[in-house]
Amino acid sequence: MMVRRGERFLDDRFGSNAAVHFFLAKIFPDHWSFYLGEFALYALVTVFGTGIWLTFVYEASPQGAYASVVALTTATPIGYLMRQVHHWSAVVFVAAILIHMARIFFTAAFRNPRELNWIAGLLLLVLSSIAGFTGYSLPYDALSGTGLRIMDSVLLSIPFAGTWAADVLNGGNYPGPQLLAHLYTFHVLFIPAAIVIVLSAHLGMMVYQKHTQFVGDPGHVVGRRMWPDYALRALTAFAVTVGLIIALSATIEINPIAAYGPYLDWTVPNPATPDWYAAFLDGAVRLGPAVEFQIFGHPIPPLFWPGIVMPGIVLVALVAWPWIDARIAKDSAAHDVLVSPSRAPWRLGVGVAFLFAAVVLTFAASDDQQALMLQVPVTALVTMYRILLPFGSVGVGVLAAILAREISSRRDEFGGGPEPERVVALRRNAKGGFDAEAPQSR
Repeated sequence: MMVRRGERFLDDRFGSNAAVHFFLAKIFPDHWSFYLGEFALYALVTVFGTGIWLTFVYEASPQGAYASVVALTTATPIGYLMRQVHHWSAVVFVAAILIHMARIFFTAAFRNPRELNWIAGLLLLVLSSIAGFTGYSLPYDALSGTGLRIMDSVLLSIPFAGTWAADVLNGGNYPGPQLLAHLYTFHVLFIPAAIVIVLSAHLGMMVYQKHTQFVGDPGHVVGRRMWPDYALRALTAFAVTVGLIIALSATIEINPIAAYGPYLDWTVPNPATPDWYAAFLDGAVRLGPAVEFQIFGHPIPPLFWPGIVMPGIVLVALVAWPWIDARIAKDSAAHDVLVSPSRAPWRLGVGVAFLFAAVVLTFAASDDQQALMLQVPVTALVTMYRILLPFGSVGVGVLAAILAREISSRRDEFGGGPEPERVVALRRNAKGGFDAEAPQSR
């Protein structure tokens, strides 16, 4: 009744009846994997809500940033909980996007005509990671300050423009008086605005192009209507997401800055590792070769290759992947039906190899802590990870492709269905034992 009254109210004033009917009749898939994108959306709503609250108490200056966050954490329980919820929801947001993109990759949901939506998802992943890093740096504690020092060093490694970029960000030499003000502006204004714009484009393209689906019926959209089925499910998923984030925030402390102390640019805390979504970059910097080149007499520091070139190449390859995939598969036709990962062994192998490499780099980000715990030289771990990164990734990717090809061939052998049950009949023999007859399929 309330929905109908609201529909009539809007239609009388804006002539929106057709649009409302279209939206309420929209079909959404009900497969569990499609909720991954929704979990990211609900975490983003939580990030924005708590972030607005935190802007009223944060002081974006090198002198007052740390003190303002510590005061927020210790003055009232609600302040501590708000900061924890904000940080945890940001972690969940990035994790949900990453898992959602992995599902899209392995089921080939990026194929024609959804290449631009794949790029939008990649942009959201990059923007969310940058937002996480800038927010992680704002308290200006000893740990986040160490991350800022590494970021400044990576910026300085950029040929010709690095010194200028670092000076602009810092407002002078590191740590400059404008560093936190610039990070704060990016964190609360430019990056959220970019996320909203890209997310709106992503959702708009999804509504226009329709969802992909696992059901092999491209002529029909299979799923549940927006109202009431899907709306009630979405509301439940939102409540569960927020509830889990609050439960994590109340039970597991994240980023305890009071234990680190304020940032002093001549000290480095130990252990010092960034949030997990930035750890692969830290690992790449640790594993990168300490080799310096010169271009036209200008030195290229070692940090430039793992800190700028490597992530740049990975990002370009991911952006171009829909077209690379179409060239490898020799299939540029439009697709609305998803495929099982085992149906494209080479795609599964590439994806598994990429994930394995990311895991290796993430572990490498804590090689000093592992060396201390295992009582082995840190140089031995660096050598191990340098070997494991290329050879382990290729080996795991090839193994995954072989297994996928075997699974696919078995499915083809049995007409695409499950392997038939093998029944073995036993008959009692004259000696009181049993003899097995030839197995039969049923």
